[in-house]
Amino acid sequence: MNTIIDLGNGDSLKLEPARRACCLYPGAGGAQVEVTLKVSKARDLVPGITYRVNARMFVERNRDRQRRMLCALSGAYPVTPFIQPGYVYLSGFVTDEQVRAVEQLRAGGDLWVNLALSVSSVEWHVESEPPIQPQRVPAKGELDSGSTRAEGHSLVTLPRSTRAVFESPVPKQRNGDLRFDIKAGEWTAQTAAVDAGNFVELLVPMVDGRDDIDAVAVLCHARELLLEGKVTASISQARMALEQVRKECGTEELYETATKKTPPHRTLAERWAILAEDLWATMSGAVHNDDVTKEITYTNADAAMLVTATAGMLKWLATERETL
Repeated sequence: MNTIIDLGNGDSLKLEPARRACCLYPGAGGAQVEVTLKVSKARDLVPGITYRVNARMFVERNRDRQRRMLCALSGAYPVTPFIQPGYVYLSGFVTDEQVRAVEQLRAGGDLWVNLALSVSSVEWHVESEPPIQPQRVPAKGELDSGSTRAEGHSLVTLPRSTRAVFESPVPKQRNGDLRFDIKAGEWTAQTAAVDAGNFVELLVPMVDGRDDIDAVAVLCHARELLLEGKVTASISQARMALEQVRKECGTEELYETATKKTPPHRTLAERWAILAEDLWATMSGAVHNDDVTKEITYTNADAAMLVTATAGMLKWLATERETL
């Protein structure tokens, strides 16, 4: 997972991802993305040249490798690479909505990143003019203020090989592609740290008091399992979180009463109770293996819906506890 960029002078740049190649930092409505790359020269034939590295960051699904643009990355400062590897830091910004799209794209798996790199520099090119035509110039002390030629002195002739040599700046740009993967667990930790992306803000309800702390903690675990692609385990944890509160709020008893009535005659509390109990029953396939549930297979999208619905129910049950 590295790329070699030919510098056109017999030398080349090598760029590769650092050990922690990608980090997210909290931002307003999104997150700052920082990508760290290792950079080195193969031979350093022309030392002292400074390079500016920028990139466009794409993400892709490993199975089809269709790139999707995520953001532009700019180099924090120019770098002067040597044979010994150094580091270059690129940063950009992504919105919450963009990171949600990334979560849907990776579907619990590893995230593949493709950087379209642009390396620019200003290099000095040696130029010269054609040989100067032979000409005669006065020798030292030949002329005085009152004559054009001093008696007893000769003229000096410049040699034919004399050239005017100078250096001129030449802007240059080289391009390359660098592809590497970010493991699911590493990306999950980054998104959780910034409280952005995927559906973090939907999965963790804000509850008042300490009565629901255990349920919310279990739901947070369900979220982490889902982001790691562990669908069945995630649904099982979400069901456990809902079960803790449904028993306290008495939705089982309300459900028994509500099912004896036709839907138009049910109270609002009874309708909410049916919704909670049906949600709980829908997730039973993740914890039971009887003749019916053993045929149930949940997808990542199923888990996302069920865990998110559980978060909404926890919030509702917490606020409606006194009326149930």
